[in-house]
Amino acid sequence: MITSRIRTRRSPRRAVRIALVLGLLLATSAAPIDGRVAAAQTGGTGLVLEDFRGATALPEFEGYGTACLTGAAVTTGPAPGEHSLGGCPPATRAGAGPVPPRSGAPDGFLELTDASNDQAGAVLYEQALPTEHGLHISFQQWQYGGQSVFQGQPVQADGISFFLVDGTASLTAPGAFGGSLGYAQKRPDDNPANPFLPGVNGGYLGIGFDVLGNYFGDWEQRGTGCSPRSPAGTIFRIPAPGANMVTVRGPGNGTSGYCWLTATTSNTTTTSPWPSTLSGSLHGPLTTLPPNATPAQAAAALAPSGRTVTVDISPDPVITISVDFNDGAGPTQVLSFPAPQPEPTTFKFGFAASTGLFTDVHLIRFVNIATEEPLPTPTPEPTATPARLPGPPVTGALCS
Repeated sequence: MITSRIRTRRSPRRAVRIALVLGLLLATSAAPIDGRVAAAQTGGTGLVLEDFRGATALPEFEGYGTACLTGAAVTTGPAPGEHSLGGCPPATRAGAGPVPPRSGAPDGFLELTDASNDQAGAVLYEQALPTEHGLHISFQQWQYGGQSVFQGQPVQADGISFFLVDGTASLTAPGAFGGSLGYAQKRPDDNPANPFLPGVNGGYLGIGFDVLGNYFGDWEQRGTGCSPRSPAGTIFRIPAPGANMVTVRGPGNGTSGYCWLTATTSNTTTTSPWPSTLSGSLHGPLTTLPPNATPAQAAAALAPSGRTVTVDISPDPVITISVDFNDGAGPTQVLSFPAPQPEPTTFKFGFAASTGLFTDVHLIRFVNIATEEPLPTPTPEPTATPARLPGPPVTGALCS
């Protein structure tokens, strides 16, 4: 269990304190992400460490929409928009699905959505992180429990995104939801009568862990202004073109950009289908929880449905994405590609998820971020030599 939280540096002196705290943490405990904390994996400096198991979270994390902490006391639900992370609505709410028990600390989760229709939740980290020395990012995500059926087949939606924005941008809201996964722009249903919803402000990179598959395509005017466009083009497709796929979109602002960059598919031509190359499923198998399960029992039942994700941004910079599908094979590299240029000097980040006609429960735990290389140790400020007043030569021992 994580017993300390590490925040980003705000001054050279605070950076020294962070390094000392990190060293103590590594010596006394380990985060439950592959049994290590990110700084230990990279030899770098720890920046963010939050497990989301408790009743509170680091104050730098701001909730949006339905995002809540299952470890906190039950609430009727936050107002729309940005808010401090608090408790979730009752687990017995109609359509909620097999969500973790409420008031579940120290076995809680960050819940982005339950399994009811038309939900949208995000968590935004609004303090900038340095990029010069690379970043190693790891987290666990759950997508499970949706009971939607279409043409006789089970369908889950939408997916989870992890995104980075320029650290100088104001990160007070995610982008459009649905197939845009809280990162990219969208004109709902491609209907000219609907407002064109912007993507996240200052977007740099949006990684979609896309169960349904619409994030892969440019329908609803995702990727407006981009050339080339997504291999799936701009038309509406059933089934969605990129199911069970990790898809990456690049920089964008407002209603322009957020271009398709790459995805885990063996086909990048414009001729369908686009099969996923993932060796496992992003979607977990859990469909129900035992009646009256305790938070610890629910966490144990959820364990097989968790997927551990790592995103490495080297100082080169190259971006590498790996997924541990919890199948005993360990982490598998699924994508590696050059980082879009120019790269911002600092990043802010967020997670988002949504449901629509089709649904799922979307959870996050164990967010852990460190630099790839150690941050430079601040140079100590020189100590000034005290001025001496003129006087007779000193012949005895000096006293302080």
